[in-house]
Amino acid sequence: MLKYVLVRIGWIFIILYIILSMNFILLKLAPSYPPADKDQRDIYYARQVLDGYMTMDIITDQATINEYKAGNFDRNSKYYYQIEDDQVNIYIPVPISIQYFKWLENVLTKWDWGVSTRIEVNAPAFDVLKSRIPVTLRLNFIALFVYIPIGFLFGIVAALKSNTAIDNIISFFVMIFISVPSFVLMMLLLLLFGYALGWVPTQFPASNINDLGLQIRGLILPVLGLSFGSIAGLTRLTRAELKEVLTSEFLLLARTKGLTKNQSVIRHGMRNSMVPLVPSIIGSFVGLLSGSVIIEQIYGIPGTGRIFIRAMASGNYDYNVLLTVTAFYTIISLLAILLVDLSYGIVDPRIRMGARK
Repeated sequence: MLKYVLVRIGWIFIILYIILSMNFILLKLAPSYPPADKDQRDIYYARQVLDGYMTMDIITDQATINEYKAGNFDRNSKYYYQIEDDQVNIYIPVPISIQYFKWLENVLTKWDWGVSTRIEVNAPAFDVLKSRIPVTLRLNFIALFVYIPIGFLFGIVAALKSNTAIDNIISFFVMIFISVPSFVLMMLLLLLFGYALGWVPTQFPASNINDLGLQIRGLILPVLGLSFGSIAGLTRLTRAELKEVLTSEFLLLARTKGLTKNQSVIRHGMRNSMVPLVPSIIGSFVGLLSGSVIIEQIYGIPGTGRIFIRAMASGNYDYNVLLTVTAFYTIISLLAILLVDLSYGIVDPRIRMGARK
C-alpha cells in the first residue's frame, strides 16, 4: 500500500510538471501585457532582467536616441524600449527555452512564480493568490459539509420509499437542480433573497467589517448556489446505489436471520453502498471549486476564482497570476484523485489498491 501511494504521489508531480510546463510555454508564446503605468512598467522590466527572462541593452548615442524619440523605431512583440533623457533602455526577451529553465529554477529554489502585471502590479503572483485561498476553501468546505448530510438523507428516503409519491417528488426536484447550472441558480437566489426580499446582502461582505451576523448571512447565497446541484447529484447516486443493495440476496439473508429492516439497512446496506459514494463525494469537491469560479465573480467574493476571471479579462491578461492559479487548481484536482483511490480501501477493507493478484 505504501509503495502504491508513493508511486501515485510521484505521478502527481509528473503530471503537475507537464501541465504547468505546457501552460508556461503557451503563455510565453502569447502577446505580453506589461503594466500600463510607466513607473510600474520600469519596475517590471527591471524585475524581468533580474529574474533572467530578459536582457537589457543601453543606447547612449544621441542620434539613435533622437530616432527613438521621433518614433522611427516601431515597438513590436519581441523588443521593448524605454526612452530616458540621455539613454534608451532596450529589453530583449531571452529564448523561451532559457526562460523556461529560469522559471523552474525560480519556482523550485525561491518559490517565485513571477509578478502580477495587472491585478496587483509588481506584487508576487503567489502572494496575490495566497491571500485569496482561505476565502475559496472556506466557502467550498462549508458547502461540502452542507450538501453531504442533506444529499444522503434525501437519497436514503427516496430509496426506502421507492416508487412512492415521496420518491417521485424527490426525483422531480433532483432533475431540476441537476439541470440548472450553479451560476444560474445563484443569480435567481440573489434576485429573490437579496434584491427582492432583502434578507441577505447583495454583495459579499468585506473582511474588515466586524459584524458576525452580516458575515454569516453573506455566506448563505454562495453556499446554497454551490450546494443545490451537489445535493441533487448525491441524492440520485445514493438512491440508485442503496436501492440496488436493498434488493440484493445478502440483505435478504440478514432479514431472515432476525434483523429488522432498519438494522439491515444501516449495518449492511449503507456500508456496501458507500463504496461508490465516498469517492464521488471527494471528487465532487473539485466540481465545487470549478463552480465557485463563476459564483465568486457574481457575488463579489475575493477568492481565487474571481482573480482567475480578472486575469483572463480581454486585453488585461495577467499571465503569472493565471499560471499560479492553474497550479493551485491542478494540485487540488490531483490530490482529490489520489484520495478517491485511497478511499476505496478505507470504506471496504477488502479492497487493496496496488496489491498483487
